[in-house]
Amino acid sequence: MTEPLHVLVWGTAHDGACAYFRGYMFDEPLRELGIEMRHISKVNFKADPEWADKPVIDAIRAGKLELDTSDLEWADVVVFRRYYNTAIKCKVGCGYLTQDASEATMHEHPVSMQDNITRDVWPAVRDHWDGAIIYETDDNHWCIQPWNGYYPDVLAERDLIADMTRRADLVTTSTPALADWYSRYNRRIRTIRNAIDPTLYVKDTPRPAGDKPRLVYYGSTARMRDYAGRYLTGSKADGGGYAFEAVQSRQRDLTRVFLGTNEGTEAWVGQYFDEQTPYIDSIAKFSKALANSHGDIGIAPLGGDDFDKCKSELHWLEYAISDMAVIAQRVQTGPGPYSVIRDGVDGLMVKGRQDWHDAVARLAKSKDLREQLAGAAKERVLAEYDYRQRAHEWADAFRWAAEHAGIGKRQLAAA
Repeated sequence: MTEPLHVLVWGTAHDGACAYFRGYMFDEPLRELGIEMRHISKVNFKADPEWADKPVIDAIRAGKLELDTSDLEWADVVVFRRYYNTAIKCKVGCGYLTQDASEATMHEHPVSMQDNITRDVWPAVRDHWDGAIIYETDDNHWCIQPWNGYYPDVLAERDLIADMTRRADLVTTSTPALADWYSRYNRRIRTIRNAIDPTLYVKDTPRPAGDKPRLVYYGSTARMRDYAGRYLTGSKADGGGYAFEAVQSRQRDLTRVFLGTNEGTEAWVGQYFDEQTPYIDSIAKFSKALANSHGDIGIAPLGGDDFDKCKSELHWLEYAISDMAVIAQRVQTGPGPYSVIRDGVDGLMVKGRQDWHDAVARLAKSKDLREQLAGAAKERVLAEYDYRQRAHEWADAFRWAAEHAGIGKRQLAAA
C-alpha cells in the first residue's frame, strides 16, 4: 500500500472562513485520495524547567526552549497561509505595532506578543527544510485598504508575505486576479477556486410569515461598507452605495435581512435591515443560518477597489446553494469576483445606480424570474463547485509540490 502524502498547514484557526474554505473542508476527501492533512494552530516546545514561567520567545532566543519539530518531520509538504500576526501589538488598540521586542517594553500601553514563533522559525524552514513549501492566499494583501480592519496588521507582515511567496515551490490562489498579482513574486502558481459542502446548508425551519420576497446580505458589519459605504462613510464606492439606494427604495416590497452583525452595531444595522442575526463564528452554524434565512434574493455589492477585485465568488455560491437569486457587482474594468456568473442565466450582474435599481425591482416583482435564476445557479454550483470535486485539484497541487520540493530554493539561489 502506498504511503499517504503528509501535508502540514502551519498556524491556522479552525473557525476562520479562509482556513475552512481553503483547508479544513477538504480533509476527508483528501484522505480518500491518499493525502493526510494536519493543521496546527500552535507549536509545542521542549522546555527547560527554569524558564517555564518566562516569555516563550526569550527562552527560545536564550537556547533554553527547543521547538518540537515533530510536525515538520512528519510532513512532506508544509502550507503557509495568507499572513501571520508576528508583530507586537498594543492591547488597548492605539494602533502601535512593532517587530522590536526591546522597543515594545517602552510602549505606554500593555502589548500582546501575538504569533512570536513563525517569524523566528521561517528562516530555518526556508533555507534548510527538505520538504515542499506552498504559499496559499485568498486575499490581495498588496492592495489592502485602510477600511479593512486588518490593514495595519497586514502592512506589518508584508516583508514576510513577500519572502514566503518568493520561496514557495508552489503558490495557490482562489481567483485568476489574485494569481496575476502574486505571479509578480512567483511564476509557479495555480488557481484553485473556492468550493462548498452542500450538506451544510440545511433548511429546517419554517419560512417566516408574510408574503414579501426576502432579500439577504451577509458578512461582518464591516461588509456594510460594500452595501452602504457611499452614503454612510462618504466614500465613492461604485456598487455599495447604489445597492443601498436600490434596496431602500424597494423597502415596502421586500423584507431585508442581514446576517453577521457585530456586537454593539445592532442599532446601526437596524436602520437599514428589518431582521438581523449576530455574527456567527462557526462555519457549520453560519451555513445553516443562511439557509434558514429563507432568502429569495441574495445581493453581493462591492466597493470596487483592487482589493475587492481579487475576492472570490463565495457569496454567489452560498446564496445559490441556499436557493436565492443573486444580484452581484460587475467591476468597472477587467474580470471581478462574480465574472463567473452568466448574466441573466444564473444571476444578475450590475454596475451603477440604474442597474441596481432595475435588478432589485425585477426580482422583487417576479417570483418566476427569482426561481429561474436560483434554480440555474444551484444546478451549476452543485455540478462545478462541490468540495469533493475540488479536492482532486488540491491533491494534484500537493503532489506536484512534493515532486518539485526545493525548486523555489534553487531558483532563488540562482537568481
